[in-house]
Amino acid sequence: METNKLTDAQLKEAFCEVRKAHRLIYEYQRRMQDLTWFIKNKLGFPDYKGYKKYSNTLSPRNTINYDYWSWDWIYTYVYEYYLGEVTTENNDNSWRLSVIQISDTGFYKNRKQGAVQTKINSYAPVEDSDSKLLFYLSLAPKETKDYDWNTDKTIIQYADETNPVKIEEHPKHIQIVYPVSLSKFVNEESTMQIMRDFIEYCNKETGINFEIQE
Repeated sequence: METNKLTDAQLKEAFCEVRKAHRLIYEYQRRMQDLTWFIKNKLGFPDYKGYKKYSNTLSPRNTINYDYWSWDWIYTYVYEYYLGEVTTENNDNSWRLSVIQISDTGFYKNRKQGAVQTKINSYAPVEDSDSKLLFYLSLAPKETKDYDWNTDKTIIQYADETNPVKIEEHPKHIQIVYPVSLSKFVNEESTMQIMRDFIEYCNKETGINFEIQE
């Protein structure tokens, strides 16, 4: 914001918009917490952990640096909710699940055209971008030490994907990336249907059998 080029009236109006934006983000994030908590419980996963994505986290000791990206302060932009690990009925395999909140696909949409994370004018226009959840499931033998669990790689490769993807890069290891636009989570009924569709896809593609906790 080039404040030296704005009048007092323009500055007052600009900061009014900033206050509106922060309150809107609060409401948005409260909805995201409710949604992901609901998904965790309905899919029967044990954990609810979070990891900031897209840029660095701030220091837990409150030490900051002028050179930090402004994105480092904005945790809601891309965020991973790790829901934990579940063992199949025969105890041979385990699967992990994360739900990744991507508030804006604008950078990812233009990444191959040279978009830069700190230059928002290089992103795709907001009207051409999307806000979505990525369901990221990884199935592997229980004794496998390395699941090739890499949410950063998954986000970069599939953030702008619109269709489900099945990944089989290693023997006996299957990964599912299942993108859903946030606008489809209208209410509890639509959310339940999304989860049913997700489970049906995963069961078909992986051979596992897990169900919604009604």
